[in-house]
Amino acid sequence: MNHRISPPNVLITSAAAKIPLIQSFQKALQGKGKVFSADISSDCAAAHLSDGHFVVKRLDAPGAIEQLLALCAQKAIGLIVPTRDGELAGLAAARERFAAQAVCVLVASPETIAICQNKRIFSRFLQDHCLPSIPLLDPKVSDISFPVFVRPVYGAAGRGARSVESAHELTSLLSGNDYLVHPLIEAPEYSIDLLMDLSGKHALDAVCRERLQVVAGESKISRVVDLPALSALVKRLGETLGLVAHNTVQAFLDPQHGPLFIEINPRFGGASNLSIQAGLASPRRILELLHNDSLAYQPATIAIGATMFRYAQDVITGV
Repeated sequence: MNHRISPPNVLITSAAAKIPLIQSFQKALQGKGKVFSADISSDCAAAHLSDGHFVVKRLDAPGAIEQLLALCAQKAIGLIVPTRDGELAGLAAARERFAAQAVCVLVASPETIAICQNKRIFSRFLQDHCLPSIPLLDPKVSDISFPVFVRPVYGAAGRGARSVESAHELTSLLSGNDYLVHPLIEAPEYSIDLLMDLSGKHALDAVCRERLQVVAGESKISRVVDLPALSALVKRLGETLGLVAHNTVQAFLDPQHGPLFIEINPRFGGASNLSIQAGLASPRRILELLHNDSLAYQPATIAIGATMFRYAQDVITGV
């Protein structure tokens, strides 16, 4: 696949309030290209802080892919950066159509995306490849020790994940719902930002972030920590799965059992800006990968201890 683009204009989809990501790509381009945003609405912060905003169809709507292809042709876009789980499968299925137009979409193969987005299949994948995962419990077994932790097979941002205190509560919750049941693990939780090459064969760097404060599944306070064994394990996971570009892996680090993988978001995560600014520099390195620049492969120097405190910022117009 030819990833070289000229000029290197970038389109960030489902952009909404992904301002740090937009700004990181703008900085990486150094004025040599534009960073456009796209969303189903113009009423979003990205519309005012990108280099141009486009209202597009939902990806599952008829003609959505054709609309994006036309937009790429009109605006000389060579790179699409998806940011929402719900668009990954559709873009993965269409990535060869974009490649035929010299557009690189930062998404793994449809098979890899399917594994990542189904937590039950992902758990089996980990077991099949001797990678550590949270133990699964059989809800039909009567001697389960409560409390347990449940989470939906599909979903993101911690939606639907909760502890369950009794067999009666568990039976009621599982009725008509597809949940995974795990032991309740009380251990530090980490997000690991993994940068892969565009072939999915080589892991370049992995940065571990301890999630110090989590609200509605999002890291509000995070700190970069030095965990070489966990970073190495995440790289192995990425190469085994065939992930591409920037990905966010969730894991526990249990004192007794060691690392336990929870899930993968095969895209930029909500708090990935910390790893980017701490030295991972994935937007710049992704652009280097597009141009077959060997600089992208040089190991990053990461600022261990770098801490991010996230807050809301207002964008006001018409004043």
